[in-house]
Amino acid sequence: MLWMAGVVVLAVAVSAVTWVVRRPDERPVTSSAPAAVSPAPVDDTEARMLAQVDALLKARAAAVVAGQLPAFLGQLDPRNAKLRARHQLQYANLRKIGLRSLTYRREAGWVPEPQAQHGAKAYAFRIMMLVQVNGIDTSARYVPAGFTFAERNGRWLLVDDDDLAAEADRGKTREPWDLGPLEVVRGPGVLVIVPPSERANGRRLLREARIATPAVRAATRRAQAGILIVALGDGRSFDAEWQTGGHPAAAVAVQNYAPINPEATQFKVTGSRIVIHPSERSDADRFLLAHEFTHAAMSPLGHGAPTWLVEGFAEYVEMELTAAEGHTEWLADYRRSIRREGLPKLKVLPIDGVFHGDYDEQSYGVSWLIVEHLVTKYGLPRVNAFYADLAKSPDDPAARDRALAKHFKTTDAALAAAVKN
Repeated sequence: MLWMAGVVVLAVAVSAVTWVVRRPDERPVTSSAPAAVSPAPVDDTEARMLAQVDALLKARAAAVVAGQLPAFLGQLDPRNAKLRARHQLQYANLRKIGLRSLTYRREAGWVPEPQAQHGAKAYAFRIMMLVQVNGIDTSARYVPAGFTFAERNGRWLLVDDDDLAAEADRGKTREPWDLGPLEVVRGPGVLVIVPPSERANGRRLLREARIATPAVRAATRRAQAGILIVALGDGRSFDAEWQTGGHPAAAVAVQNYAPINPEATQFKVTGSRIVIHPSERSDADRFLLAHEFTHAAMSPLGHGAPTWLVEGFAEYVEMELTAAEGHTEWLADYRRSIRREGLPKLKVLPIDGVFHGDYDEQSYGVSWLIVEHLVTKYGLPRVNAFYADLAKSPDDPAARDRALAKHFKTTDAALAAAVKN
């Protein structure tokens, strides 16, 4: 039950949903744009090496998309059996997932790092992997990688893939295709990735997703063209820092970033993929998915909306589905507990930095009642317009006050009092 930024640390550029790449990582920041990187002079020897590395990356991507395993393996060091086994499995997983496009690019702003353990002419590169899943992604998603290339008998080959693995800016989680054998269950607009022995659970999650999707569309008036659900047992698929209320989240909506210029120096959010905690993958249901799908639908609008609105709106969609599914008694009990234990503490709208501080586990419920109040009094279209306005605004209390006045003719304190009453 958590919205998380994706795999790039970013600096805000011209608009709220366009960013300039700063460093590959796990969090967005709102600092100023970084200074431009001036490439160092390149001599003829290095130029030939870079040209061969670029050609290898292009051939590697083409081999995956076309299903040409011999050509794919031909780019790997024949002496590194473990590397070849890892990449053969990665190839098989990517083929199972099904790609519309795949591109590997050297990150031009980074100087290749010598890796003497692989020979005198071996260099590690930061690689931009751009992956577009067929039927799911409207554009290619950025994935950071690190490859080491070395010259073998006059030819440059990929000789290792973990010489940059310890660097913090590559993130803590790993992509599904790097985590061992997997199974894929596909339906219209949904692709579920599960362990090989859990295809039945993949089919169950697909059914749950198809029930959740209409509720999300009805509330948000938005939806992703397709959505990827990762439900693996490997703990490396889920960042330990993805927490809510001091414990691991049941699932997260992790943003997808896509480049918007040929140099891939500016990115935009195109949606999210849903990653379910390994311990929750058999229990995740339509209600949890509705919550996360709401985050996925709204995330391209920007990241300026306050946490109470982001989480409260997702809770609202989840609770509307709960009511539609006939769980009225449970919903009434939940509402009473929030009114009894959470609302008495409400004086101002929940603050981002201490979202759980005042209400503990009931912060989501309190936020739900705030959003439900707005929807009931003003209607969904105005709440959606309020959300969109704040999402593209700076993270600024004054901007939020202006939005409350503009859309609802109210203030923070007045809204809190109205919800309590």
